[in-house]
Amino acid sequence: MGTADDDGPEWLTRAQFAAALQVHPKTVSRWIAADPDMRVQRLGPTGHRVRVHRSELERRRSGMSPIGDTTATA
Repeated sequence: MGTADDDGPEWLTRAQFAAALQVHPKTVSRWIAADPDMRVQRLGPTGHRVRVHRSELERRRSGMSPIGDTTATA
């Protein structure tokens, strides 16, 4: 019928999205800021609460990081 990614809500919190990709929620915030094409919904009067569309999970897993290499450099 569907994959494991089909289970759960269509829109994920920043923390849920980060947990699914095993990254820090701040990393998700950076991706959102760097990628205007990322499917997000901003909630509340100030837009600080964000929901990320489930389809972005596969996009990130495919290695399409909008900010390129995310490894730290010395």
